[in-house]
Amino acid sequence: MSPPSSATPPAAGPFRGAAVIGGTHGLGRALALAARERGLRTVVYGRSATHLPDDEGLLPRFLDLCDPQSVRTVSVDVPQPCYVLWVAGAFLKKPLVETTECEVEQLTRLLFTGPVLFLRRLLAGTAGPVHLITIASSSSWKRRERESLYCGLKAAQATLVRNLVPEMRAAHPENRITLINPGGLAVPDFHTGLDLDFGAMMDPVRVAGIVWDIATGQRQAFTEVQILRSRAPGSEGTPEVSYGARVPQPPEEPAPVSPPAHH
Repeated sequence: MSPPSSATPPAAGPFRGAAVIGGTHGLGRALALAARERGLRTVVYGRSATHLPDDEGLLPRFLDLCDPQSVRTVSVDVPQPCYVLWVAGAFLKKPLVETTECEVEQLTRLLFTGPVLFLRRLLAGTAGPVHLITIASSSSWKRRERESLYCGLKAAQATLVRNLVPEMRAAHPENRITLINPGGLAVPDFHTGLDLDFGAMMDPVRVAGIVWDIATGQRQAFTEVQILRSRAPGSEGTPEVSYGARVPQPPEEPAPVSPPAHH
């Protein structure tokens, strides 16, 4: 399915603000800038947020998701009604037995426990409506090698927000959740140390526009979307959009089916 597109960013409807958790690099930064273009007062949370250029019109707030004290004390006062974008991420390609205890703790705090504790505070202090846009990953359902910790945390993120829908709807009838599972973003800082052809991967700015088009057009309580890069010759890196959840792939490739014997 071709991605939705618009020459002019659509209006953000009744929403006045956006809070981007992890909006300083890559897709998070592109989403934050696109929010500002849509007229939203955009608060950017991150460890390097205070180093953002002043002329971008973003509202930076230092947040270290790996530091429980930072998560407990950072301001959650954001313009309301608001979009909340859970984008913070880091990648780790390493067998579980080769990871250190520190790596496990830090990645878990960055990808899951830190954002969850922050969201708990923000949602408790927000009257609503709130539209939560969660950037998980196609790694939450795809077969991967040497990525068990990363994939498990992304699957936990996706499962949490699916099951958060009834709670958010009970809090405010207009609350919504959009779950995005991208795969193949051209973000070199994210894929540190990997030899990848970023020219055949998706442009974060283009993907950010697709995400905002989907979110601003959403009317139901929950939408799950896959945004995967095309591998077709001549279209490498083109975003391909499909709707709905995917069944997790088995850990091993299916055995080839032998053709029936002819007698």
